[in-house]
Amino acid sequence: MNETLLLARRAVREVWRLPAATLPAVFIPVFFMVVNIGQVNRIFPPSTPFLQGQHYVAFQVPVSLVFAVSSATSGLAMVTDIDIGYLDKLLAAPIRRTAIVWGRLAADLVRGIAVSTLVLIVGFLFGARVRSGVPGVVLLILLAALWGVAYAGIAMAIALKTKNVQTTNASFIIFFPLLFLTPNFVPLELLTGPLRAVARLNPVSYVITGLRDLVLYPDIHWGSLGACVLTIVLTGLVLTALSLRALNRFAE
Repeated sequence: MNETLLLARRAVREVWRLPAATLPAVFIPVFFMVVNIGQVNRIFPPSTPFLQGQHYVAFQVPVSLVFAVSSATSGLAMVTDIDIGYLDKLLAAPIRRTAIVWGRLAADLVRGIAVSTLVLIVGFLFGARVRSGVPGVVLLILLAALWGVAYAGIAMAIALKTKNVQTTNASFIIFFPLLFLTPNFVPLELLTGPLRAVARLNPVSYVITGLRDLVLYPDIHWGSLGACVLTIVLTGLVLTALSLRALNRFAE
């Protein structure tokens, strides 16, 4: 546990010292949110049934939250550790290899909380309101950050496999089809048949829907929230396992 905390502290310090690595994670989702609102805000006024009396920005905030935390930052940091030889030193040290991965993921949790808070503030400035109150705000930020931690495993696995900055950075592209094959513009029931079928199979859909229900409804919908939490947990287990496997093979 001590080595995990020490590596986590180092990784968190990197986030603080290199804000330029985090700023794009805020700018790009906010940019897309503003563009999407500008395009369809008049098409879907607050009287639209699925908006529950809110402006369309409330419907887009969960999408921007998920978008903001799904980055390849941990993978890029891992490539840097490989290039400077720091990872080799860690592998030679008498520490558990799980600490290397968990320490890096701790930075993603901190970054995710900060980025989610900033995106949510922008959403508030545009008129969004979290109908589930303060508990809903806390859950939004925490669950979005945890999704970022869960999804970070894929970038780390690619970094350890390829040891290449360009390839690791390109792993962010994987998220784009996952994001747009979801009910990100309209609810699931309004999607056409084929897209609806794909969206039902897409795990990101359940994360967005769970977060969105916290924004739109005063009462917590435990079904969608449970599906959201389950998706985050399963994704985290699978992708973190891939990272650990890649790390073990890297050391061979």
